[in-house]
Amino acid sequence: MSEPRVIAERPPEAPGVLYLTFSNPDAFNSVTVEMREELIRQFTEAEKDDSIRVIVLQGAGDRCFCSGLSMDMLVDMNSLEDRYIQWDVGKRCREAMEHSTKIVVAAVKGSCAGNGLEFVLCCDLVYCADNTKFVLPEFNIGLTPGCGGAISLHKHIPYHRFMEMVLFCDRMYPDEAKHYGFVNDIFALDEFDYEVKKRMIQLSKTAPLAVKGLKEQFRIQETLGFEAAYRKEMENSLKLMDTNDFKNAVMSFINKENPIFYGN
Repeated sequence: MSEPRVIAERPPEAPGVLYLTFSNPDAFNSVTVEMREELIRQFTEAEKDDSIRVIVLQGAGDRCFCSGLSMDMLVDMNSLEDRYIQWDVGKRCREAMEHSTKIVVAAVKGSCAGNGLEFVLCCDLVYCADNTKFVLPEFNIGLTPGCGGAISLHKHIPYHRFMEMVLFCDRMYPDEAKHYGFVNDIFALDEFDYEVKKRMIQLSKTAPLAVKGLKEQFRIQETLGFEAAYRKEMENSLKLMDTNDFKNAVMSFINKENPIFYGN
């Protein structure tokens, strides 16, 4: 039996990209408390590493991105403390992902269910293979989505479709997900890894200070509203125009060269 884990890798051809892979092949890449704690640790460490520009979440193999929480783990929740630990680690996962200053990407193949879908909802970009299916199955075991899934999914799709997905545990397939703008693009399964890697290499060359500013503005707009975000946008613009990245990029464009961003 394979040990459930989150595998962290930085391929030599894309050193600015951190791949985090859910690996629990005996249970459809379901996640344990320990796996989610490792996910939090990886995001926390990535924030300290300026060489990491992009974080990609993926599942081991082609059949399943992540099937949600481990059912064995759910069976062992016998006390209020056990249940709170599950909720708390889910909350900290969401915060680590949503507050990341890196570009966070979901690369989804196969089944994406429950907490797996909730991970996807925390990402900045979502790419999926043509064999993907999204589902929130919590009603099948008498629960509502408990890690922000219901709240976040409703932002992406119409209310009646959202209720249908939750109440009937109905699946959403790639074409519909793209129609709603929930996924950015769909690729054939045999081309998926190549297409995603190509885009990740491109993203890893994006100006990191501008990415940080953009994500900060968005979070402020979500919590404090438009006026607060507009003030932060002005503040960021003035700061960014004083960076070496901005000044060097302007000269690169004048000289018809590709700019290189160093994050200073």
